[in-house]
Amino acid sequence: MSELFGIPVGSLLVGLAIALGLVVSVLAALALRNPVLVKLGVRNVGRRGGRTALIVLGLMLGTTIITAALATGDTMTHTVRATAVESLGATDMIVSAAGTGTDVPGELGDVSGFGYVSQSVVRELEGALEGTGLADGVTGAIVEQVAVQAPQQRRTEPRVTLFAPDPARTENIVSIVDASGAERSLGELRAGEAFLDEDAAEELGVAAGDKVLLFAGSRPAELVVADVVGFAGTGTTGSALLLPLREAQELLRRQGLIRHVLVSNTGDDMSGVGLSDAVAERLQPVAEVLGLEVATSKQDALAEADEAGNAFMAIFTTFGSFSIAAGILLIFLIFVMLAAERRGELGIARAIGTRRSHLVQLYTFEGLAYDLGAALVGALLGVLIAYGMVFVLASAFATEELSVEFAVTARSLAIAYALGVLLTFVVVAVSAWRVSVMTISAAIRNLPEPASQRRRGRWILGLVGLTFGGLLTASGLAGSAATPLMLGISLLVISAVPFARLLGVPDRAAFTVPGIAIIVLWLLPWSVWERAFGQLAMDFSTWIASGLMLVTGVVWVIMFNADLVIGLAFRTVGRIRAAAPVLRVALAYPLAGRFRTGTTLAMFTLVVFTLVTGTTSSGSFMAAFQDVDAYGGGFDVRATTAPAAPIWNLEAAIAQAPGVDRERVVAVGSQSVLPVSAKQVGTERAAETYAVRGLDSGFLAHTTFELGAIARPYASARDVWAALRETPGLAVADSLIVPRRDQFGFAPPVGDFRLSGFLYDDGVFDPVPVVVRDPDGGPPLRLTVIGVLSDTAPVEMMGLSTSQETLAVAFPNRALPTIHYVALAPGADARAEAARLESAFLANGMEAEAVEDVLADVTAASVTINRLIQGFMGLGLIVGVAALGVVAARSVVERRQQIGVLRAIGFRRGMVQASFILEAALVALTSIVVGSALGLVLAFNIVSDQREQASWEGLTLVVPWLNLGIIFLAVFLVAVGTTFAPALRASRIRPAEALRYQ
Repeated sequence: MSELFGIPVGSLLVGLAIALGLVVSVLAALALRNPVLVKLGVRNVGRRGGRTALIVLGLMLGTTIITAALATGDTMTHTVRATAVESLGATDMIVSAAGTGTDVPGELGDVSGFGYVSQSVVRELEGALEGTGLADGVTGAIVEQVAVQAPQQRRTEPRVTLFAPDPARTENIVSIVDASGAERSLGELRAGEAFLDEDAAEELGVAAGDKVLLFAGSRPAELVVADVVGFAGTGTTGSALLLPLREAQELLRRQGLIRHVLVSNTGDDMSGVGLSDAVAERLQPVAEVLGLEVATSKQDALAEADEAGNAFMAIFTTFGSFSIAAGILLIFLIFVMLAAERRGELGIARAIGTRRSHLVQLYTFEGLAYDLGAALVGALLGVLIAYGMVFVLASAFATEELSVEFAVTARSLAIAYALGVLLTFVVVAVSAWRVSVMTISAAIRNLPEPASQRRRGRWILGLVGLTFGGLLTASGLAGSAATPLMLGISLLVISAVPFARLLGVPDRAAFTVPGIAIIVLWLLPWSVWERAFGQLAMDFSTWIASGLMLVTGVVWVIMFNADLVIGLAFRTVGRIRAAAPVLRVALAYPLAGRFRTGTTLAMFTLVVFTLVTGTTSSGSFMAAFQDVDAYGGGFDVRATTAPAAPIWNLEAAIAQAPGVDRERVVAVGSQSVLPVSAKQVGTERAAETYAVRGLDSGFLAHTTFELGAIARPYASARDVWAALRETPGLAVADSLIVPRRDQFGFAPPVGDFRLSGFLYDDGVFDPVPVVVRDPDGGPPLRLTVIGVLSDTAPVEMMGLSTSQETLAVAFPNRALPTIHYVALAPGADARAEAARLESAFLANGMEAEAVEDVLADVTAASVTINRLIQGFMGLGLIVGVAALGVVAARSVVERRQQIGVLRAIGFRRGMVQASFILEAALVALTSIVVGSALGLVLAFNIVSDQREQASWEGLTLVVPWLNLGIIFLAVFLVAVGTTFAPALRASRIRPAEALRYQ
């Protein structure tokens, strides 16, 4: 990972270390000055083990969530980095014919056009590096996709990487070892022999001495497997076949030609990357003269790995923010309750001369003692949770090319620990300040604080809220941004509360009216906001703000109107004589401690709201995405062929292919794909590398791919595809390069090419002119973008798509079809037809898949990640459960005398225990019901808003009732179970002992 919260991790770590150092230094100085306060604060830590355990649990949750998110990001970074290093081996730089060395977005298709160059360029490039000490190996190589068949085993692998470097130049670049670990060399292979790597041997079921057939567009070549070896550097982590360069040239009829020049920088597989820029600077002048391009392949791959790690970390920190917020509330609740427990003691301390600053220090020292240990425990627990998450991710991304491996760096652990300590310290310091504000006489007698003591604070809070809310509202209006606008208006509403109380308005009205206003404001359909304020930009911060504000409003309404609910309860359940006393006691205490009950309710409700909104909205989008026809664009099978053996006319080839029934084939479409240099006309942005796709007439005539935005004057997607077929020079762009008003994505951008001048959300735009140019030279091609693909289109359609005729004229002999789509007659088995196509076109290295299988794989991975996110958000439910445990444990201490009185007047043990359990059950049940209701309404608003876009016209609200029901039932039972032990302890209190308690 390279960034966290948009800040480089190196800078963040330094900043956190400085902040933590300052905090510890200041507290150390205060400790030396007042060592007695340190002893008084720390001695409370070991007094009650159970309470200390609960406090540590509450304090560590924030650190746990942060650590788990960072460790997941580290894992994905490490995984992609390891994959890059394994595929490239010692190769740091790749020099190729201009255009052929550029990666094409998506996983389907290869760059067409052979891009072979004379083998003599190796010596010229090597000469540019002589005497610099920058590189320790340079070799020419052929790297091609071929098909390999094992006749005796009756197995075929249609996509095997043929890797053929010059054996005389492989030192420091190629390292080959056999099963025993002994070094092997390509130079020892005799004519007709080849090495297979372990993956290829396993797929084909062959061993040393077996024969295989290699297909590369001509008649098959028979080879003998000399040995099965281990090797990194073929450009893939999948199946590979190794040959000497000269023999590969003869098999492919490319005598004297190579595909790439591989350069190994001085150093090992990782340290050499640091020299990439210097090596590129030396090679570039020579490469330009030779018509070549220099790619810093490993450096670029490692940068992409960091982006992938950042994306995963952003996902989990965003969704974990609600749990972190709930954890902050729990920390605050814990220390406020500790203060309430010791209020009399603190009042006496103030009476004998202790200053407020001393009380703040005392509580801060105690909090820091808990904090330092809890953050350490939280970091370790976060690593364990991340390990479980990685196990799930590994199953979601388990492919031959990507193997997820758990990894966590010391830097991430340090950042998580420092963040956890500082976050908790701030909350503890605020809690300590709140504790110190007391009237001595009221504290000693355990009476409520006089109202006059709070009037000045209300004025200040009100003015601060009005100022900050006004600034946020103005900022949101100026930038057409939803989050600051809606948050600013909410703060203005909230700021009315302290002023209303100062004016003598009863608390019920002072809190209820603003609470209802906040709920209504945030649950209004977003279209209402946009009608009032114009189009507004939204992102995930809007969702986070809505959760916090909605919960605030709901808790106010519930807590200040609970007596009405109690009255209703007494008129119903209260008629049952046996239940009435228990119910009355169970409801009375939560209302007496309105702050702690409201805080607990807020924690639980916030997490439930998050789970319901996230689960329901993501499930709705997943259900809409699972449309085979939309995903396949009207085709049932998609296939790719090796660029060395393209099929020029698949429809004609199918008519003559053995084993393929032409009657089952309804339509055939093909694509070519080329990397180009692209620039939007009329902008000052520099040209950037991107992909252009050539769609043949069959594809354009049959495709049903939907468009999310359509240029004027076209009326439908069908009109746009027909225009591409009939008029050269028109194009369709993918949705990832188009600007949006609403930003809800986490994926890192693909490439630097962008379109501008319109917004995807609007659905219509004026045609956009773009100029593309072959990196290999030649005249520019002007394209006019008249459509943007829907968000439901597969990633394999990324790029600027135009007609094959347009590309063939502009890039002769370069735009060769390597991607093919086949539509089948109703009732045909797509899997069986895909297998028949692979068999018929083995010589072309065809790999075919049924579109429904591809979609199932994509959907399965997405479902797994969604469930993982749900589980991650569900960590916040532990906060709610812990809060109930803290409240229940504290209640036993606070209500000891009350319990004694109840027992003395006839309450049985079971009734006391039932009242405690019922308190927890009511809070948990209220949170689940209210949080679910709020979440469903917001999810409905999200679905309704997105349904206005062309990409999601068929979007409907899908609520996973069973999943949510199981989760909430389990949480409810655990929450009730958490209070069982304190309730049992309370029921065992003897009246005589309780009434003597001082």
